[in-house]
Amino acid sequence: MTSQNFELSRRRLMQAVGLGAGAVATTTVLGACQADSGEGGEASGKFIYVYPFDTTTNHFNAAINNAALLTAAPVAELFTPRPAIMDWATNEWIPQLAESVALEGKVLTIKLRSGIKWTDGAALTAKDVVGTIYLQKLNAAQGTVGWDQLESATADDDLTVTVNYTAAFPGVEHGALKVQVLPHARYGEWMDEAETLVGAGAVQGDADQSALAEKIAAEDFMDEDFISCGAYKFEEVGETVVTFSVHQDGLFADQVKFETVEVQKGDNAASVQFLLSREVDYSTQVLGATDRQTIKGVEGLKEISTPGYDGIGLMLNEGRFPELADPKVRKALLYVLDCESIGEIAKGAGGYYIPANFSGLPDPHSEGLFDDVELEYYATDHDKATSLLEDAGWAKEDDGWHKPNGDLAEYTIIGVEGWTDFTLTGEQAADQLTQFGLAISYENVPEDNPWGIWGAGDFDIAVRQWANPFVPFVYGSWQMAWFTDNSTTADAPGMGLPTDKVETESLGEVSVDDLYLQAQQGTEEEQAEANQQLGIVFNETLPRLPIFLNTRVSYAIEGERVKTIDPGDYELNDIYFDNPVMVQLLNGNVEPA
Repeated sequence: MTSQNFELSRRRLMQAVGLGAGAVATTTVLGACQADSGEGGEASGKFIYVYPFDTTTNHFNAAINNAALLTAAPVAELFTPRPAIMDWATNEWIPQLAESVALEGKVLTIKLRSGIKWTDGAALTAKDVVGTIYLQKLNAAQGTVGWDQLESATADDDLTVTVNYTAAFPGVEHGALKVQVLPHARYGEWMDEAETLVGAGAVQGDADQSALAEKIAAEDFMDEDFISCGAYKFEEVGETVVTFSVHQDGLFADQVKFETVEVQKGDNAASVQFLLSREVDYSTQVLGATDRQTIKGVEGLKEISTPGYDGIGLMLNEGRFPELADPKVRKALLYVLDCESIGEIAKGAGGYYIPANFSGLPDPHSEGLFDDVELEYYATDHDKATSLLEDAGWAKEDDGWHKPNGDLAEYTIIGVEGWTDFTLTGEQAADQLTQFGLAISYENVPEDNPWGIWGAGDFDIAVRQWANPFVPFVYGSWQMAWFTDNSTTADAPGMGLPTDKVETESLGEVSVDDLYLQAQQGTEEEQAEANQQLGIVFNETLPRLPIFLNTRVSYAIEGERVKTIDPGDYELNDIYFDNPVMVQLLNGNVEPA
């Protein structure tokens, strides 16, 4: 698959790049809040999802999202809901715990639904939301969109939350509306301490924040029930199966059609076997080309493809290797790579697409922004790669390429154990660069904490995302390109990539820091200009090497336990952050067979 066209109307394009977005408001999209009975009304049957949880390390402390049982999984929307999730096609909010949200100027108002209860019997109130916001605000990394600008949150009454920001721009409310709300009854002591610390100006990394983080990390709550307020609650936790039942007082419990939701433990390989035997109904595991071919003939199998806003590429550590700071070297490395073949092997046909231009943006965001500028297109060209390296002072000798100082250029590319797409991408990139004459090795790092390795700059070259894997606003790609894994501090140097002064051929010396703020917070015209300039800077300097963009592919089995599975109106939603099938389950649009 060499390209993928996205037909966007002018309105949707403007929304996609964060333009034309003034006040944000929603009305109720999903219906009531409670089930009719303890049995979940008319709910029946079982829906089975597969996900690689680990009960030996996961726990019930939902304040640590990435370590709590299934709270970082797409299925978490069913038991740990948020005030709202996003419709990625329109950038409008889909109310969840909130009945409505409205951002007017620098003030966000969240009106909660009435009648929702936690599994401990207490009512959901604004106090729970405010406490969760402060806990998240304190522990958010500095530079995180929305959290840096969040000034205060207050509970005006039991069902109304007011959030004040120091600046307003499209998506500033994203963090506060996407928090997985926690019960004050369990986490109140930490929430109150977080509010006090935020009020005193504390941020992540301060001594007081670190002390609170240590207290939070010391608790697992495994001797107590998991407190939730979603449509489903934990019923039984086993080593290989987690079972959820309808929580009659939970959010949208009267709408869901399945009496039981079951999560089978399974990594990529296990999910293939589950799909082959039709033992699961839905999988979001990233499968390679071989695995996708293996399951192709399964009866009732449905591949659900959505255009991805993020891609996979290589992150270079110029803090460790200063020679990698030269744009000629970075360009040369990209010209060596055959992006099509890497994508084909890593993801298979239909699982990836090559960007229409190498601007650092996914195609839905880049369309129309660069019509009046010429961007360099990085198709495989070994002659050009050779010329660029020689211009940079490198020399090819019998044992490989030597850097300007005469040393042999030797690097290790790291992927992540168990992440099939990362592994295959890294292996293929290492092989192609080696064939070109560079001394490149490949190895995987454990999957438990690659983020720590990336942030600490403990790598030569790393397989990593590029473009926009987190939020559907164009500035999210710039956040990923220049600032994610690039704190440039002593403790977290990351890529060691400077952003204050960047030299370009077309624009001269520019400040990526300033352009990023303009792209995020400027007027419509300023945003458009900054987005174009940042695309030019990315294209000329390659802060990350973009190999391919993902097509999000998830897998459903229809006709066994489920009638049909379809993303409906949410087909552009990311399957990991605002999963469209989970939205449809809560809508009641996914039914037992």
